[in-house]
Formats: sequence, C-alpha cells, structure tokens
Amino acid sequence: MAAISIGICALTIVIGGVIAVSFAVRGEGAPAHDVPLVVSSALAWGGGFLLAFSSAASALRRDRVEGVRELFVTRTTSMRGYLLARVGGLAALLACCVAGGTAITGMLALLASVKAGALPITAQASAAAVAYGFAFAFVLAPVAFAALGARTRIGGYFYLILILVLPEILTSALDKSLPSELLEVCAIPSALAALRASIAPGTTDLFRFLRAAIALFVFTSFAMLWIRREISRMERDPA
Repeated sequence: MAAISIGICALTIVIGGVIAVSFAVRGEGAPAHDVPLVVSSALAWGGGFLLAFSSAASALRRDRVEGVRELFVTRTTSMRGYLLARVGGLAALLACCVAGGTAITGMLALLASVKAGALPITAQASAAAVAYGFAFAFVLAPVAFAALGARTRIGGYFYLILILVLPEILTSALDKSLPSELLEVCAIPSALAALRASIAPGTTDLFRFLRAAIALFVFTSFAMLWIRREISRMERDPA
C-alpha cells in the first residue's frame, strides 16, 4: 500500500507538471500560479494521506511484538528518541512526496513562464503550496500514528473520522454562528488551508498565518502526547 501511495504521488506530480507547463506557456492570462496550490492539496489528501495511514497502521504494535522498540530504547536509552525517529521518519517521507512534489510543479511553472510579470505571483504561490506540504507532513505523521499506530485498521479509521472528519463537519455546521477566524483553526484540514492562504498571492495575512501555525502546533503536540499514552497502555497490556 505504501508503494501504491508513492506511485499515486508520482502520477500526480507528472500530471500537475504537464498542466503547469501548458498554462505557463500561454502567458499571463492562464492561471499557472494556481496549479501548485491545487497540486499541493491533491498530493496531500491523495497519495500523501494514503501513505501516512498505510505506513502507521499497527506500526507501534508491530514494533512491540517484533522487539524493534525495545532494541531502539536500549541503544538510545530514550523513549523520546524512538518516537522522534518513528514519527520523524514518516514526516520526512511525507515531506519529500508532498512538499517536494509541489516544489517540482512550481519550478516547472516558473521555468515555462513566457511572461516575466507572472514570475513573482507564481513564485509566491509555489512557496505557499510548499509550506502547505511541509505543514501537512509534520502534522499528519503524528496524527496517523496516534490514530492507527496501536490499533487495528478498523479501530484506527474510526479514530481518524473523529480526528479529521468530525471537526470539519462541526465547523461547517457552525459557520454562521461563530467567527470564521475561529472556525478555520478548529480542524486540521481547514487550519492547513488557512496557513496556505495566509501566504498565497492576494490573501496574505500575517495574523492568519500565526493563528493557523499555532493551531497546527497544538494538534501536533496533542497527537504526540496521545502516542505516548498509547505506548504506556500497551506496556500495561499483555503482549
């Protein structure tokens, strides 16, 4: 499944690159700068999402059964080191696929641009899209392990719905009751979108960027604490 996920990411990058080049050679009238933004979402919630959760499924449980965790902790004398290596490795892989693929698309759009006036807006949009890719990687890696690392796939996907889907539904239902500035940072997908929009062309907003960054940091920190809780729970249970 992980290999299939990477293949989906590669296909998305190729398609996005072709579209970016075709738009860029048309001139300023074509929305070439929008292509990296769209590709970043396609990579994140397509191949990247599948990669995160297929890689994390029952990974913590397998590490315990196979002795990987004990070996790592014995060598490093640190459970924190094990968590950083496990979660950080997945985050790095996601960053390569999502942020790296987005960067390739943006670079192709820049290189193929026939109008110099289109370069600044395309460069800014590409930077916003790449930032989105990095944020996605470093948030979804711990969330994936928190949801699926110590559970079966069915139980993990139930938690996944609670973590990602349910908050988005609730914020949509409260759209007219609460300020949008608050609602957009109450769910991971909308917080990621707000981070990207805050540095994208035409919607740059420093305070929106800070709100989104703080919210994503809170989500990531809570996920890491939840992973430690799951490991402690497994230690108390029989193998």
